[in-house]
Amino acid sequence: MASAAFLIYSGCMPLIKMFLTIFFGYILARKDLFPPAASRGASQVTMNISLPALIFANIVPAFTPANAAAIGPLLLLAYTYQIIGFIFGYIIREFFYVPRNFWQGIVIMCGMSNWGNLPNSIVTSVTTQAPFDPDTDPQLGVSFVSIFIVSYHITFWVFGGARSLSWDYLPGVPQKEEAERRVSWKEKPIGGWIARTFLGYKPPSPASSPEKAREKDSTPPPDAAALENEIAVEAREAPVFEKHPNADPDIQLVRQTSRLSATSFRSRRPSTGQPQLPYFRAQPQPSYAPSLPPPAPAPSIASSHTAAPATTPNSRSVFPPLLVKIFKPVSAIITPVTATLAVSLPIALINPLKALFVPVSGGPSWTGPDGRPPLAFVIDTATFLGSIAIPLALILLGASFARLRIPRPLSRLPIMAMLAVSLAKLFILPVLGVLIVQAMVHGGLIPQTARAEKFVAMLLSGTPAAVNQLIVASLYAPDGDVDTLSAFLLVQYVLMFISSAALTAVALLLS
Repeated sequence: MASAAFLIYSGCMPLIKMFLTIFFGYILARKDLFPPAASRGASQVTMNISLPALIFANIVPAFTPANAAAIGPLLLLAYTYQIIGFIFGYIIREFFYVPRNFWQGIVIMCGMSNWGNLPNSIVTSVTTQAPFDPDTDPQLGVSFVSIFIVSYHITFWVFGGARSLSWDYLPGVPQKEEAERRVSWKEKPIGGWIARTFLGYKPPSPASSPEKAREKDSTPPPDAAALENEIAVEAREAPVFEKHPNADPDIQLVRQTSRLSATSFRSRRPSTGQPQLPYFRAQPQPSYAPSLPPPAPAPSIASSHTAAPATTPNSRSVFPPLLVKIFKPVSAIITPVTATLAVSLPIALINPLKALFVPVSGGPSWTGPDGRPPLAFVIDTATFLGSIAIPLALILLGASFARLRIPRPLSRLPIMAMLAVSLAKLFILPVLGVLIVQAMVHGGLIPQTARAEKFVAMLLSGTPAAVNQLIVASLYAPDGDVDTLSAFLLVQYVLMFISSAALTAVALLLS
């Protein structure tokens, strides 16, 4: 039995190099040596090349028909963590002060976690030491993490998690200082329903107040011709997602999977204090980027996306609206990561295919002139490209922290809600995760000897919120203002070191 000091040491040491890498990214961004344009380019390399290559290079040799049975339990576990997180979000929203324009944001933050760069960096470090097998467990660990990544993509993009962030910015939802008005539990969504249904509470109608009535009476009726002209101009100048060089990481994924958001809010402009965020532009070009040449006006949203089908009458006849509604959510899941997983798993599980890439015991033995499998160079290339995925992603994360804006004064922040979210995600949910995983082991869903599987299953119960939410929310928010979300993220990532070290030590003890 390992000593407590050894477990604490083993839990902390792999995290040190991870936090040093994040710190280097932070310093580079603060010194303007890693500008937003470089951040955007590096993020495209990470998402479209290095991370898929890392997954391919690990899944093909690591997965076998024997351990492929782990896919089902890990998917079940991933969605269990998400559902528990969403429940935490609803509870915190109802019992703590949360700005009105963050009511849905706090639910998504509690339910969706960073299951990409952070877990991969920890897994690849920890599984190289005892009690793990350094020859096989690092590859297995990355393969198991990829299953959680797929579940994240499905929930966030296909099931509407990303799109639901727009609810905080719908017309009529207070913004800026108005959103900071504290309301009683009877005015919260769930509390209000309970009060109206069981307590007979009748909320006052804002439109019935004398001030609103006088304001309504004094407002002249809109001119029909002017209104029609405004609608026509708005239709011609539909805003598009720009490929701006100052866009932050993951913006391409947001463009590919959240196109509907482009038609929902037509007057959003970015905050001049946060130029690194992807912005949502209506003609003309923003004043803070005069050096950029004005792009040609786009006749439609679809024409600004190379992957979108042309919106011509012929294409509408070929693809009826019903088919578009059916298959558009499915297309959101087609990303480089998910496509790589779809290709890697069949190769890993079909021995004749697998033997083309790596040696297979008890299977075909096909070799080239060098005595290696004919397509071994594909695995070598994927391993070479995948080796940059984790450090580059951590540098990008540190650079993102350097650009976060915290509201001033700090008293404006929902301090209690921030602490409650951090406590729920980084301490309570990991405890539940350890108990659930142990129950699955005793129930036979996870083998007792599957150390890498148990470790990944426990570790991914306690990760902070995903930075993707920051990017998507900034597309919907007026002026790209997501300061409240930035503060929540900062607190979680500061506390992450303590939580991850403790969870790693516990997972090592139980593995």
